[in-house]
Amino acid sequence: MKLTLRILLSLALLAAVVWWGRAHFRHSQPVAVAEFETDLTEGLVQGIIKELDADGPKVYFLTFGEVWAEPSPDFIARFAGHFPPVRGFESSVHTPNGLILDTASGRPGVIIQILRIKPVIPGTSDVWVTFPNRQSAPKDVTYRMFDNSGTWTIKSRLPS
Repeated sequence: MKLTLRILLSLALLAAVVWWGRAHFRHSQPVAVAEFETDLTEGLVQGIIKELDADGPKVYFLTFGEVWAEPSPDFIARFAGHFPPVRGFESSVHTPNGLILDTASGRPGVIIQILRIKPVIPGTSDVWVTFPNRQSAPKDVTYRMFDNSGTWTIKSRLPS
């Protein structure tokens, strides 16, 4: 009887651990970076930079997915010559006082973390974005993107 109870408790504990692990570590899988590196994402980042320009960040750091995947150098090259510059997240460093600085220039920046892209209808998609180190609200925003004759633009935004 005691052995049966121990086996049942062990199986229940094992099932709980497996469930908890799947629930909490499902986002640790690699991000399909190519799915994010599109004209839509480029248009979104350009629009966000125009909106946040009043905040005065000196550089923007881009990352994809919940696990902070680094954009490819080819995608970052789309923003060459842009001011403020757009860099991959790995070009930043966190300071003890909470600032995010560009490793090359030492300038403070804002992280743009694109979490998910969901097509709504052809030519329209919702994009969930968070700004983890942004000082002003909102930090989490859902952008509605619209394909306007080949140019993706922000149609609307809602705090998430």
